[in-house]
Amino acid sequence: MEQAAVAPKNAVRGWVKVFRDPPFYLVGVLPFSLGTLLAVRDGSPMSWAIWALGSLAVTLIMAMTFLVNEYYDRETDALNTGYNRFTGGSRSLPMGLVEPQRVPIVAGVCAAIALVVGLVIQFVFKTGPLTLPLGALAALLGYAYSGPPFQLISRGWGEVLIGVSVGWLPSFIGYYLQGGLPEGGTLHFMSLPLVLTCMMLIVINEFPDYASDKATGKRNLGVRLGLERAAWVFTGLGIALIVSLALLAFTYFEGWRRYVFAAPLLLTLDMSTAIQFGAWKKRLTALCFATIILSLATMVLLLVVNW
Repeated sequence: MEQAAVAPKNAVRGWVKVFRDPPFYLVGVLPFSLGTLLAVRDGSPMSWAIWALGSLAVTLIMAMTFLVNEYYDRETDALNTGYNRFTGGSRSLPMGLVEPQRVPIVAGVCAAIALVVGLVIQFVFKTGPLTLPLGALAALLGYAYSGPPFQLISRGWGEVLIGVSVGWLPSFIGYYLQGGLPEGGTLHFMSLPLVLTCMMLIVINEFPDYASDKATGKRNLGVRLGLERAAWVFTGLGIALIVSLALLAFTYFEGWRRYVFAAPLLLTLDMSTAIQFGAWKKRLTALCFATIILSLATMVLLLVVNW
């Protein structure tokens, strides 16, 4: 049963939890920064104002996405007893720390502020006619992940959607705002490891949430395939990541820049081996944490080697 009111002290704590910790936002801001860096590397002048405002817009759209997901997943989260500190939402709604009816309102406010920021970027800084449409696409994808009538996470498209909308789209937007449409395939190739790590993160986070997702009809990949088969999907994504990083290293980089990719390669190999030998049954929290580290480390390393 939804509570009618929440004590102010608990409400503050609940809203802080709902908005998530800063590392969650880095997953979007770092790819946006990568796109910015690639545009500058290709000869575009760097505008720190555009980067700052664009990062703010990315953060606001991600906040909206988290809030929408919290609201429409509240029944699933209430039943979830297998969650760990990285999965199962913020727990603010099931714990009664936040009044559910307020969450969509705040999500709408985040989207509205992001729209204002987008208007400033396009019409004050003259970034081009695709600025607002790209921002609208990002917001739509963020909503469609769990919001009706789309609810793509329950239709078998959620994992791919997150990979594209978090790994590739911010990079593309970051490039476009600084330098227009990218030429060639470099940006897309650089973004591929980010797409794969984001998909890996979603897949592994479905493991502890499996029972509650299944009970509420949330037919994500883990529920559709079962955890044993989903483990093979995680491994396949890990192999694809290893191949993409190796090709990236030897196609675009030389010297020390080529070998810094060894760290995520080894971590991916370790996780893929562990999950295939059934270690996920005992080391699930560690694997969820390691996948977050893998995703962030890959993003940071791509920034470093392109600097």
